[in-house]
Amino acid sequence: MKTESMNDLKTGANALETFRVLYPIFKEEVYRRRQVMGKITRLGVLCFLLMSIFVAFFDSEAEIKWIIKIGLVGGVVISLFVMLFQVIQEKSRHEQAKLQLITLEEGLKFFDSGAYLPGQSLYPDIWKNRPKIDTGLAFSMFCLSGAALVLILTILS
Repeated sequence: MKTESMNDLKTGANALETFRVLYPIFKEEVYRRRQVMGKITRLGVLCFLLMSIFVAFFDSEAEIKWIIKIGLVGGVVISLFVMLFQVIQEKSRHEQAKLQLITLEEGLKFFDSGAYLPGQSLYPDIWKNRPKIDTGLAFSMFCLSGAALVLILTILS
């Protein structure tokens, strides 16, 4: 009976140590994925806007054939879809890491009142809830789509 208790203690200690090792890894993953989403958005918007400026100042006397304009617009649309897909993929990975992080935080009793601080928890319960609409994702998609639209309108003008 005593051996079983010792094994349970060792298993519990190993689980706690595993949580402590995994927690910073997943915390960093959550932040890194968000950072990548922002980087893709910033670079995409910058590229689209710089190309818009270039196209706007292109020699207007040199008439560009409609077939070339359609090809350019197609390239912009494809580029936009690739960037949006990558942002959505990073968001999905961010969400998976965030859910795992919440599981680890629950295992470490960060949400339990009195586990670390008398009468209160380290983290508020609201941090366990995931929003239905990610405003960061929506903003990224809006900015990329808006910059691509500006470029498309500049090409077609």
